[in-house]
Amino acid sequence: MPSALDPLEADRLVGADRVRGDQLNQAAAFVVDLLRDPGGDIRIVHGQLELGADVVVSGHPDAFGIDPVPVEDPGVVWAVDGGSCLVADARSFQVAAFRVARVRFAGGATDVVESPALEIRAVSRHEVADLARQALRELTGEEPGQLPELTRPVDALRGWAEWKATIRTIDEAAPGDLVLVDGSLHGGPLVPPEVVRRAHATAVGRGVHLAGVVKASTLFWGRNAPLVTLLKRRADREVGPSRWAARISTDPVFGRLYVGEIFIAHLAPTAAHAFRVDVARGPGEPGEVLSRLAGLAGDPAFVGYPYPLARAHQAARVTGYAVADVRRAFREALTREGMHEDDIEVLFQDFHEILNRS
Repeated sequence: MPSALDPLEADRLVGADRVRGDQLNQAAAFVVDLLRDPGGDIRIVHGQLELGADVVVSGHPDAFGIDPVPVEDPGVVWAVDGGSCLVADARSFQVAAFRVARVRFAGGATDVVESPALEIRAVSRHEVADLARQALRELTGEEPGQLPELTRPVDALRGWAEWKATIRTIDEAAPGDLVLVDGSLHGGPLVPPEVVRRAHATAVGRGVHLAGVVKASTLFWGRNAPLVTLLKRRADREVGPSRWAARISTDPVFGRLYVGEIFIAHLAPTAAHAFRVDVARGPGEPGEVLSRLAGLAGDPAFVGYPYPLARAHQAARVTGYAVADVRRAFREALTREGMHEDDIEVLFQDFHEILNRS
């Protein structure tokens, strides 16, 4: 072990700060080695449906077929996305704000934009359990047998509201419409599997297409190398600037666990990003849905990403100015309830703010 004075461990000046010894090069070597030889399994983090563990199947990025995706008229498309922020954090409890937006794209234009007022919830360990029980009861129609662990209540509140809006949208959509959700179709560890199955069954019964587009994918190869990035790099070399999709759910295990198929798709020739796309089993072939998505991915501000989802994100997000306004309004509400300004300041003070600005 090198001593504290070992010249090999000397600090290195990087811009305005220093890093320890050769640790930058060590971290870079780890990344290069990971991408060169990550292993031989495809891993989907957080599992699926009743599984608590990750889904792991054999696979290699070079083994997936890369197929062209033609462009089709997208038709009528609904998109659902949520936004949230933390209004106040007293450590023992939090105040969260969230909303879920919906848009409808039809005839080449957005004709419906729903951006509701923010929902405000004060949550502590006790209150969040009651909120979770109520939200899951509304989603499933029955009393939940077990509540998920909620490390970030604001994310859970937003996620449950998103799936509630997704089911409502499927109910309101016409046969042949496409409903898009932000994220994967399995819902993650906070959403009960019966909610996913209900959404899927309703979509199938109504003849509605259902798909999810994932911006931050948990598809990993071997030792957690990013599968989406690796396939995008391979496709750049092999097929160049084009629209393409690679079906990832080729192993039979997916047919037993998932409500549809999982793809990695590059939806515009000039797009810098590819995305994981989940396509539920429905009235048509998955390729039809991918082609409709390609028809939505040409907006120059969001090239390669389905425009209705981008528009829903804009309608749902809570901007920096809005966050400041809600926080100020909450403090004013505390004052109206009889709390002194000094007490408010003490309750929500965070010494990190002083340290970070000094």
